[in-house]
Amino acid sequence: MKKSARAVISSYLIMILLALMACEPTEERVVSEQWNEKQPKLVKYYLEKEEQKVKVREERFYKDGIRQYEGSFDETGDRHGEWRYYYTNGNLWSLGEYEHGLKHGKKEVYWPDGNKRYIGKFTNDEKSGNWIFFDTDGTVLQERNFSIKNE
Repeated sequence: MKKSARAVISSYLIMILLALMACEPTEERVVSEQWNEKQPKLVKYYLEKEEQKVKVREERFYKDGIRQYEGSFDETGDRHGEWRYYYTNGNLWSLGEYEHGLKHGKKEVYWPDGNKRYIGKFTNDEKSGNWIFFDTDGTVLQERNFSIKNE
């Protein structure tokens, strides 16, 4: 293929990609609670779906602006996907996954200094598999296997 033909094809592909990206719905950001004029407390994000506004995610902030938590929702308003919670110092406190309102997937919890406190997973809102619990210095305190019905 000639160089100029490649350039034309590349240009068309780029234009198609940009057009597709422009068609994606954009989230509407709504500050529903505020600490003051400049600092939001709770921010909700909505998408227009079938002529209806649907909340797709939210984030909450401490008074000093540090994020307290963030997560997403499914079409019915249940937690869905990854949720993260933070300490007032900004360090990650908890990370968990949800599937249509149920805890499902990895679960990680941390001490305020950032060291792991415990890790495990959930299956349909029940602890499952191997969980590991840590002391504040990172020493393993306990390992426990949670078996659930029908696993």
